[in-house]
Order: sequence, then structure tokens, then C-alpha cells
Amino acid sequence: MKAKYCGYCGHELQENDQKCPFCGALLEEVLPTPGEAPLGQSGPGTPGAVASAGQQTAAPQKKKSPGKLIGIAAAVAAVLGIGIFAASKLREKDPKEVVISAFENIYTEDQVKPMEELFGFSKFQENAGSSQEADMKIMLKDCSMDEAKLFAGAGFKVSSQYDQESKKSAGNLAALYGGMDLVNLDFYFGDNVFMAAIPELSSKVFTLDTSEGLAQRVMESPVLGPIFQYSDLDLEEAEDFYREYIHWIQKKAEDGSAADPYGLADALERYKKGCKAQADFKEALTVTKGEKYTFEVDGKEVSCKGYEVNISKDSLINFLRTSSDFFLEDQELKDNFLEHLQMSFRMLELSGIGIGNTAFSGMSAEEMLDQNYEEMKVMVEEAIDELDAVLNDVDMVVHVDKKGRLVSVEGSTTLTDEEDEADIQFSLRLEGGSYLTQNAWGKAELSGGGDAVTVEFTKSGSYDGKTLSGDLSLTLCGMEEDLTLDLSGFYDSDGGDFTMSADVVSKKEKLLELSAEGIVSELEKGSVIHMDFDEIRLDMPGEDALFISFDGEYDLRPLSGEVAELEGEKLDVIGATEEDWQDVIMEIYMGVMDLNSQFQSIGN
Repeated sequence: MKAKYCGYCGHELQENDQKCPFCGALLEEVLPTPGEAPLGQSGPGTPGAVASAGQQTAAPQKKKSPGKLIGIAAAVAAVLGIGIFAASKLREKDPKEVVISAFENIYTEDQVKPMEELFGFSKFQENAGSSQEADMKIMLKDCSMDEAKLFAGAGFKVSSQYDQESKKSAGNLAALYGGMDLVNLDFYFGDNVFMAAIPELSSKVFTLDTSEGLAQRVMESPVLGPIFQYSDLDLEEAEDFYREYIHWIQKKAEDGSAADPYGLADALERYKKGCKAQADFKEALTVTKGEKYTFEVDGKEVSCKGYEVNISKDSLINFLRTSSDFFLEDQELKDNFLEHLQMSFRMLELSGIGIGNTAFSGMSAEEMLDQNYEEMKVMVEEAIDELDAVLNDVDMVVHVDKKGRLVSVEGSTTLTDEEDEADIQFSLRLEGGSYLTQNAWGKAELSGGGDAVTVEFTKSGSYDGKTLSGDLSLTLCGMEEDLTLDLSGFYDSDGGDFTMSADVVSKKEKLLELSAEGIVSELEKGSVIHMDFDEIRLDMPGEDALFISFDGEYDLRPLSGEVAELEGEKLDVIGATEEDWQDVIMEIYMGVMDLNSQFQSIGN
């Protein structure tokens, strides 16, 4: 029996097949065994056959069914579509993770920091306590009161020097008038010797040797000895405390803890790493997808994804309780408070002031701190209990842009008790700029019983790498008088010009205005800054408008020379006799009279 083949695809058929099982074609034509001509076609010996008798007829070409190809293409497309959809779902973050990340990254380490770029503020902070010198001068420029105009050109100057390596320091406080130093008060400390001088009043440099044996020298002093002999002050204990205190202060300056004496920043880091309050709070959040919305961010319209967030009352209360317990039980933070309290106690005790008949009379520093902590715990617990009694769930709608940045928050909750109910609504917009919070707006409103209190702020600014401007407005409404605080600032790094202002406004009328303008005439980021104030002005508008204005300058830079002892005739304040002091008093009296005559001549 000869084999049969499909006339469309060439697939081999069974004898009884009525249609091709491969392509589905009806079998109107079949093909003979390879080598023979298909039915209805010319074969060997027929017209059109190959001339060469030895050449065989080629096997038939299989033809693809259009229906089959379409089916295969559709199947492939479906598989690819499912794969792409599944891959996109795998890449898509959980809504809760998106919202939490947006809140946690409002401020990022790599964001633009204009003040850092322009001035190097962090470096200035690092250099605080190192070898530096600083000067500040303020002079009266003008005043609306005629009586005060006589003092135009008067002011003061403060200077300081510190050598970190030698632990020497010096300072000067000068009263200025008529373009000259009226009187100077000079200080110096180094090698356990303290010096002070008032050159315009006395030629003496008053010295105090604070080295070992200070208490004994005071007791043997011709003048000071009898004074302390009948006092309740224990000089030896006072000397021990003095040395401990100086060492304590120097250690804090060297390790950088002077800027944060209680270690609050370190406590916050311990809280972030070791307290489960935040993790539990995040876990308790309920976040679902919401509607998209368009906001203006970084000066352009941006489509943002929306998320509906529910913060349950229980999770919020648990968060507050766990967080408060952490800080109240943090032993390192408590030890820092105790350390400062002990120093204060000892200083009061040595001065003879003590704590007298106060509620803490007879207590040690440890006992006082424990009592304060217990009282604080009770206050916090009562406050949280009161909040627990009236608080309800907080509902928010949060919008996040394609970069994962928080753009908008709209929220509400209610406070309810047996008699009253108050609604709380709040909004926040972060509109970006050179960093996310450079331009922002926020509002919170508490309403109930027909009354409402609203707090609103608006923040705007710009920064292009050279010029920085910023404005902040804070408004409180619903009180007896609506109050607005407006802050504004501008700085141009090319010329160094700057302006600053602060206004307090009530019912669109200014109550107080403080402004300053000048130039940064010298700047080395993080190291040197010199500012010239053309005017610092205080205005009090109204029917009896008043104003007063000053000019001045400020300078901070690394120490440029050696911190030297004061020059002049030394007078040991401990070893000085009564006669020595009488001479000093007479000299100071004559100096005061001379200053008075100079002052009168300048005034005339």
C-alpha cells in the first residue's frame, strides 16, 4: 500500500484519515510515496518531467498552516505577557514599605546642603574648642529717642583666644565710645595662673596662682586669710572641686561632648537601634493603595502614587509608652543628668547657698534625680492615659513620587470623651527645590464646640550653588490675637552680601521687626569667616514708633599667634597686703575720674 501525505503540510497520513491530524486540512488531495508525482501533477515520462532519467523527484515541501501559526503566536504572546506581569509584580514594593521608606527618607545623607556647601558649617563645629581666636564688636548707630542719641558711637567689643595644645586662653572685654577704647578688661589663664587687668584704671596685673596648695596659701593671706577664717567655706574641699571641675570641662571640650552635654544625640541613636517601638509601630500600620494625584514638585507637575494609611489608636499608644519607657530607663542618659546635677550640688554646697528649705532639702543628687525621674514617669503615664481615653484611629492619605519621596500627607482623627468631641485635621506638602523640604507647606487644625485653633507654616527658598534665599512663615489662629512670625534671609556668595529679618505680625500689623544686613568680606569654608554688619535694626511700629540700630563686625579664625601673659606690674591677690590694696583702690579712683573727664569732653 502506498503511503499518503497531506497536500498542505506534507505530513504522512493513515489510510482512513479524512483530514490531516497535524494541520487540520480536509484531504481532497493526497501525495504518493516520495519519488512519485502527486495526483494531478506530471510525473516521470510526462510533459514537464525532468529530462534526466536518472534524476529522482524531490520530496514535497511542508507548508505551515496559517491557523496553526496564529495559534502558536497567540500562545507565545500570552506566555510573555504573563511573565512580564509577574516580573512587574515581583519588582513592585509592598505599599507599607513604600510609605515607611518615604517618611524615613525625608532627609537623606546625600541631599544638597546649601549652608554646608557655602560656609562649611560642619567643619566650623568640628573646630569648636580647637586653637581659635574670635572677635565681635557692636556699636550704637542711631536711635529714635533723643536721650539715647548722645550714646551714638558707643558700644562694646569682645575678643577671645584659645591654644588647645598649651591649654592657654586669653580674653578681652572693652567698652567703646567716640571711636576709642574707653575701658578694657583683660583676662589670661595658663600654667595654673589666672591674670586680670584694667589698664585704664590700674597699672597692676592681678594674678592668682591656682596650682596645688591654693587653699593653704589663701589661709595664710594677710587680707584673705582672716576673711575665710570665720566663713563656713571649706577651702581644701573647694580646691579639690575646682580641679575636678576644670578637668571635667576640659575633657568635654576635647571629646566634643560640650556641644551635647547630656548625650541626647547618642541616646537617640541607641533608641533607633535598640528600641522595638518603631518596629512595632511600623508592623501595626495598615497601608493600601489609593488614587494617583498630580502635585508640583521641584517646579514641575509630577504624578504621584497614593496610599491610604491607618494608624490604630492601640499601636500609637503602645509606641508612646515604649518610647517613653526607653528614654526614662536609659541608664547612660540618666548617668549624664546625674553627673551635671552632682556638679551643681557641690557648687551650691561650697558656695554656702545649698538647697536650703526647698522640697529637696537634705537630699543627695542621686536621691533628687530619682525623685525627679519618678515624678516624670508619673506625669508621662498620666498624659498617655489621658490620650488613650480620648484618642481614636488616625487615617491618612499619603502620596509618593516616582523617586520614592514623600510629597503629600492628608490626615485626620478625633478626640472624644463623655461630653465633647474634637476633630483634628492636618496637611503637609513637600514641594522640593534643591532638596525636598526647601519648599513646603503644612497646616493643623483642632476644632470642636464651634471653636477652632489653627497652626500653619509656609517655607520657601531657592539655591543655585551661589545664591541662597529662604522664607519661613508661622501663623497661629484662633487665639485672642492671631500671631504670625515671618523669617527671611538672603546670601550671595559672589559678593558676600546678606540680609536677615524677623517680624512678629498681629492682624496684619507689625508688632516687632528685627533686621540685619551686611557683607561676608572674608570666608574660608569651615575655617575663617569675617562678617561686617552695616546695620542691625530693631523696630517697634505703632503710634509711638521706636527704633534702635547698630553696626559692627564678627571674626572667627584659627589662632594666629601665641597666647601671651598680660603685661604690667604683677600683684598677687593672695599675697597682697592691706597697704597694697589701699594703693590699688586709690589708683582705680584716679583712673575713674580721668575716664569721666574724657567722657565729658567727648560728649561736648
